[in-house]
Amino acid sequence: MILTEILNCPKSNREVRFLGKVIPNWMVNIYCVIGVFAFGMACSQLTTDIIKYTVGRLRPHFYTVCLPSINCTSDFLGHNHTYHTDFFCTNELYKNNKHTMKELRLSFPSGHSSFSMFTMTYFAIYLHKRMTWDGSKLLRHTLQYLAVLAAIFTGMTRISDYKHHWSDVLAGLSLGCIMAVITARYIDTRKVNTPSGLMDTHTRNYKSISQKA
Repeated sequence: MILTEILNCPKSNREVRFLGKVIPNWMVNIYCVIGVFAFGMACSQLTTDIIKYTVGRLRPHFYTVCLPSINCTSDFLGHNHTYHTDFFCTNELYKNNKHTMKELRLSFPSGHSSFSMFTMTYFAIYLHKRMTWDGSKLLRHTLQYLAVLAAIFTGMTRISDYKHHWSDVLAGLSLGCIMAVITARYIDTRKVNTPSGLMDTHTRNYKSISQKA
């Protein structure tokens, strides 16, 4: 994104000053892009964490790591289909590790999936809006496809590693995608420092002068 903003930086007489110093247009563009991206990413991560700590779903490898003190091999007192809440972990390697025990209850939604999908979806939308050149458009579409594919692959690895259920990953991917679209559509509203924005501004000024004349 930084390289794209530098290459797309328009030449104009518009100056942005900070503490009496002129800030280059390319630096202003990068600041806006990174700022919007970071804000959207923070909102996505905050939403994911709120859901995680509210739902508290057990991870698929919970039983292996915890080894709860529950007899699951026989109909002990007829409670083989009971939802157990009173138990303690017997795994000597992890039972005193509070961080691990806490992480075992934060399966829904997948944080890795939501983070990767937000970053890659936003990147794909960014390329569609800002990667404008006269060459083949196939390069841009290939980069967009690879970006989204990388996010999906990240989610699939969370299932194969038994860190999340498939529904956790699906929820994380959906959440990240939705947050990226909202960020790109309603928060990233820059117009002035883009070539198309400058053209639109000059066109509006020309029309205004023509109408007055």
